[in-house]
Order: sequence, then structure tokens, then C-alpha cells
Amino acid sequence: MQTVLENHPEGLLLADLAGALGVSTRSVRRYLREFDKSTKLEAVETRPRGACAWRIKPTERGRAVMLRRTQAYGLLAVRRAFDVMRGSALYDELDLVTRQLVQLAHRPTHLGSGDVASDTRLESRLLYAPDVARSYTSKGAELDDLFRAVADLRVLSFRYDGEGLPSDRLVIHPYSMILYRGAVYAVGLDVRSQKVDAFLLDRMRDTAASDLERFALPNDFEVEDFLHGAFGVSAPAPRVRVVIEFDRRVAEFVRAQRVHPSQRIAGAPDGRVRLSMNVPLFDTVTAWVLGFGDAAKVIEPLELRHTVIAKLRSALGGYLVS
Repeated sequence: MQTVLENHPEGLLLADLAGALGVSTRSVRRYLREFDKSTKLEAVETRPRGACAWRIKPTERGRAVMLRRTQAYGLLAVRRAFDVMRGSALYDELDLVTRQLVQLAHRPTHLGSGDVASDTRLESRLLYAPDVARSYTSKGAELDDLFRAVADLRVLSFRYDGEGLPSDRLVIHPYSMILYRGAVYAVGLDVRSQKVDAFLLDRMRDTAASDLERFALPNDFEVEDFLHGAFGVSAPAPRVRVVIEFDRRVAEFVRAQRVHPSQRIAGAPDGRVRLSMNVPLFDTVTAWVLGFGDAAKVIEPLELRHTVIAKLRSALGGYLVS
């Protein structure tokens, strides 16, 4: 969007913008609304009482952020983290910045202190590879509504698919937006239940960010309370002490991982290690333990130990059926 408008300072009609971007005029209106939040736009009549052409305000042109090439490469390294947002106006904005960073990285200049060369294609060799991401291409509108609501502290309403949930709309105050392992979550206050919870974008539909209703972000809100390391995004819950013993075969792998901020690891002379941590007993903890097969054994709590045993017996039963 920005590149197209910058290349046409006189402005473009909605239909021309739609053709240049390969989208519908409805999508163009949504993109313009989102783009206007970061770069002010204006509609100029092409003739008296005629159609309006959209352009970037002249006073908005020429803004720049100074970056060294090393800094550009650092930002480019994490660009794949945002692939999950493809199909949204937010992704288009981030993609535009990415392309500008590539141009900066390739621009020949004299090397400064701590800078790197421009002809080594480092942007294709220094990469962050995220977990397998969901495809939100069909949820571009929902993603843009969620980002707008979080960024501007606007009330958000939507239908939330899921067994046992009411069929009417949910209304939340979206405090935070989280990208976790290729998925997008909203953390916010459910107005009806007055509970702060995490909501998965996959299950949202028919979103609407209010143009009139706003909310105040609580001073005591900490998004970190909803992040449980390798065990997902969820509302805070009572924690228990979990102790897992690992065989020497996976000892180095366990030592190299940081699955939770509270974890502690102790080694035994024969190569075994014990990992202890204080976490809520989510199903993801059980799944994580089962992923190690016979190389892991739950020491405590008994509840987790019995759950893992039951899962293993159930899995074995499926193999014993003739």
C-alpha cells in the first residue's frame, strides 16, 4: 500500500488501488483505514463532486529512521515470525518495512564501526526459523480488527467457536496480542464473566473493533502472567512442583532447553538429570513428558504421574488390539 501511494503522489482512485494491489475495493478501504493510523492520508477530489483520489499527505513524506546495516540484518533475521499474518493489512505494512530493510542492507556505503559488508547476502543466511505457523490468510479482517483493538484500546466483539460455548457474541477488552508458536492469541477481559483469559484467533469470527467504545488498560496487567514457557498461553492457574527424571540418552538435550523460567536441573553421577519446575498442570505438560517416551519418568506430583501412566497404557492398548 505505502509503496503504491508513494509512487503516485497525486493520489489514486479506489479502483486503481484495488487493481495495483490485486484485491477488492472493500479490502482497499480496510487497508487505507489501517494505513492511516501510522501515516496520515487524505482524499482529494479529482473534479468537483467527483470521485476522490487517495494520497499520502505531503507533510508525511520523507520521514526516515536511521539504521546501520548490522541493525537492518538483525531485524531481517526475524521477519519469518510474521508470516502467520499474511493476508492482513498489518502484514502488508511489515512486509513493506522488510523490503526497505533489504534495500538498506544492499546499499553500498563505507563500513562504520561494527558494521558489515553489503555484498554477502547475509539476509538469506541469518534467519530465525519459527515453528510451523498456522495460515490466517482467510482471517485477514479478524487479524486487522484484533490488532486495531489492541493498539487503540478499543472494545472488540466476536463469535468464538468451541464446544460448550454460548452462541452469542463475546465482548472483550483486548489487553494484549501474542504470537506463540505460529498462532495468534488475544489476552483480554471478558466483559460478561469479568475474567481475563486468552482467546485463540483460529476460533474467532465476525470480529468488530468498536469505533466508539474504549477501555483503560489496568495498571497491574502483566502479559507475562499468561505465558507458560513451552506449555502455552493461558490464564494464570495454581502451580505445583513438577519433577521429571530423564535418562542419560536425552540429558544434554534437556540441559540445553529452557522450557519454563522456574526450571532447575540437577545431574546424577550416572548421567541422569532431574528437572524441577513450578507450573500449572496443563495437558501440555503431560504431552511434553510423553514426547520423551521411555527416557522420562515423572517423580512428582502423583497426579501427573498417574495421568502419564494412563496415557501410556491407552497408547499400548491400541497396538495390542489384533
